[in-house]
Amino acid sequence: MANIAQALNDHDRMRRSTDIPLFYARREKDTVLPRILIDRIEDAAAIATWDEARKIRELKLCFRERAIIWYKSLKDDNIDLAVWDDVKKEFLDTFEPKYSAKTVCANFADLKQHPEESMNDYRCRVQVAYDRLIDNKPATMAAIRLAGATVDQAKAEGINDMALFFKHQLFLAGIKDPIRDKVLEAGKATFQESMKLAREIEAIQNDRKRSQKIAAIKSTMQPTEAAAIFWDELADEEIEQIAVVRRQQPPRNNNNNFNAASTRAPAANAAPIRSNGPRNPNIVCRYCKKKGHMQRECHSRRRDGAPMIDANGKKYESRINNVAEKDDNVEEKPQQEYEDAHIGAVANLNPYHHLNW
Repeated sequence: MANIAQALNDHDRMRRSTDIPLFYARREKDTVLPRILIDRIEDAAAIATWDEARKIRELKLCFRERAIIWYKSLKDDNIDLAVWDDVKKEFLDTFEPKYSAKTVCANFADLKQHPEESMNDYRCRVQVAYDRLIDNKPATMAAIRLAGATVDQAKAEGINDMALFFKHQLFLAGIKDPIRDKVLEAGKATFQESMKLAREIEAIQNDRKRSQKIAAIKSTMQPTEAAAIFWDELADEEIEQIAVVRRQQPPRNNNNNFNAASTRAPAANAAPIRSNGPRNPNIVCRYCKKKGHMQRECHSRRRDGAPMIDANGKKYESRINNVAEKDDNVEEKPQQEYEDAHIGAVANLNPYHHLNW
């Protein structure tokens, strides 16, 4: 009787140790990852001494729904269903989650124990991040390149290769999204190759942005004005400076229904029109002496083609004022002159005079 009881206990232990969970190929239903399922089958095979045919049969018996359809399709894909390694490889290639370099390194960036997280749960997250990193490791890293290498030399070579691989993954994870996507699609094997490709892509994108910015600036200018600027010889900082100048100036009016006076270019000594801030209804125009507007907006002055005048009644000379313009009832004081594109925007001079070499 004792022998029968021992045999039953051994059988029960064998059954529980070889119990394989079901696999549906549906994330919301599966209780184990594909890699864990394969590990369970191989562990059970080692305990129960299963051969290859038995391992394949046990894997097939745990399939449900979509997984069954996938298994039936293997015959059409010329997969040898009698070879365990072939079936296992195809199964993992199909269902094991794939992770990009960004996802791998993001896992490392998130490796900080949460306030309510147990040490065992934190350790599991560390292991998952490590496994994903190893999964991205090139197969060539396992080969020893140094002929006749000793154990220590082979070990040092492997450590160096792993360090370079980790550096490569960190680089890919941190670069800008549009560049990273293109570099990952290229699948470069080394950090140097990825870096070279990333530089080329960055240069192309910068040229495209530069061309778009120049086109946007030209659209706000007269053709003759734009043609007078040597755009190819300008640095990026100078183009940005011109863009700031154009944004500070009032938009060009292309409506042909306005009369010539309203579309006439402002005088050389005219200051830009202020478009924001409250208007003082009691302000008095220096030119026509009427209330409600400033002389820079005076239709009578524009009709007469008269220059602007200062508080002393003298012709308004080209000089530098603050970008935030002063009201006409405040005496304007000349400030120190300097060569800059912003001068043209504030004093309505040609903002590109310093660029005409």
